[in-house]
Amino acid sequence: MINIAAFTLKFDPVEDRILLVGNLKNADPRIDFWLTRRLVLRLLSAMPEMLKKMSDAANPAPQPHQAELAQFYHESAQQNVQVDREDDTLTTLSTEVLHRLDVSHREGRYQLRFYGTDTEPTASGVLNLDELHQFLHLLHKGARTLDWGVPKTLFTAEKTAPTLQ
Repeated sequence: MINIAAFTLKFDPVEDRILLVGNLKNADPRIDFWLTRRLVLRLLSAMPEMLKKMSDAANPAPQPHQAELAQFYHESAQQNVQVDREDDTLTTLSTEVLHRLDVSHREGRYQLRFYGTDTEPTASGVLNLDELHQFLHLLHKGARTLDWGVPKTLFTAEKTAPTLQ
């Protein structure tokens, strides 16, 4: 299994997919995955709830304000992580379609396990909360760039009809 220490994402409108490259600019083995629309949309819809359950920061907030607090934290984390501009000349190497991405949490760290066609993970990476938010931001940005119908913000409050008393 390859350990991914650095992630590079490229939004490809021709393939209508997101190219995820692990370890592009470091000495570790490189690995490439295509992220499909279906997988990214499922991940983006599941992550806010998962982060809400795992995050210590969102739990003390009253229920009506948890989504706003999560969005605020998400935007704050984006500003704290260094990101290089997308490389337009990036080409793929023996790329496979990512079939599954598992995320687990332990002691403030998030482990991502990447599955191709095998039942065992092909690669894994460990991120802190800020880095995970940055990764999600880039996936969300890619989904918006590719016009996949995602909402403008990743963490949205559920709107309920007002009650009259």
